Amino acid sequence: MVKKVFHFMGKGGVGKTTSAATQASLLSERGKTLIVSLDPAHNLGDVLGAKVGEEPEEVAPNLYAAEPNVDRIISSFVKRVVEELQDHYKYLKVYNLDNVLRVLEYTPGVEEQALLEALAKFMNLEVFDYLVIDHAPTGLSVRVLLLPEIMEGWLERLIELRKQIIKRRKILGDDEEDQVLNILLEELEKNKKLKELLKDPERSSVIVVLNPEEMPFLEAKRIKDTLADFGIPLCGVVVNKIVSERHEDSIVRSIMEEQKRWLSRINEEFKDYKIIRVPYLVPPPKGLETLKKVGREVWGGALCCS
Repeated sequence: MVKKVFHFMGKGGVGKTTSAATQASLLSERGKTLIVSLDPAHNLGDVLGAKVGEEPEEVAPNLYAAEPNVDRIISSFVKRVVEELQDHYKYLKVYNLDNVLRVLEYTPGVEEQALLEALAKFMNLEVFDYLVIDHAPTGLSVRVLLLPEIMEGWLERLIELRKQIIKRRKILGDDEEDQVLNILLEELEKNKKLKELLKDPERSSVIVVLNPEEMPFLEAKRIKDTLADFGIPLCGVVVNKIVSERHEDSIVRSIMEEQKRWLSRINEEFKDYKIIRVPYLVPPPKGLETLKKVGREVWGGALCCS
């Protein structure tokens, strides 16, 4: 398993991918680093200035990148689960109930479970020291991080029910090992390990990215509050696109005044966390050397690292 995971989260369009890439470029100077983008916008390659595929590939010394196809992850997950269920519940065909399994892809929580499995796969790659996740826009990504704790309760209840079924089967003379129980126990153990990792600030950190505007601020606050309810630590905040230079144009001055108001709200709401303030950069930083320069000169080094 990697030494530490960094989750970059926030509203779409706030510079989340660029921030994640900046962190990864800085971490690559400390150890072998993998950055994975789950953002459907698929612009990690543009930001890094390198070709990025679905599997981890080296894009610079000590830096690897991957941009998995989220739709393919979900469809592959659903196909595998349906096949497993059909194998364990062959008798459903007798009652023409096997078609019920085909609606699994529309079941609430399936997307989150598929993405959580994909994340777990990358987290378990022992060849890397650091893993940086550029998450999809907020809603789905928050639910993915909360899923291990939510699933733990459900799995414990399902295991209890399954054991009651096995007990009654044994009364009828069926002593065969129950594969379904084994699967449930295995899933419970995996979820417990993921939950422990996500709650351990030494092994996992969430970094929120936003702009000094109302909607990104409200989204960032929602992330902070929701994760806090589940004991998942927030580590730092990156505020991008700050207009700081004085300007004669009345529209630009209006933007600066509006940003000033939201920067004050950001400072108050996130006063307990390190806040990185990034000016409006033209052109936007692209390429490894430019990202490292911004990371050193503006960020002051990698976030959430001792």
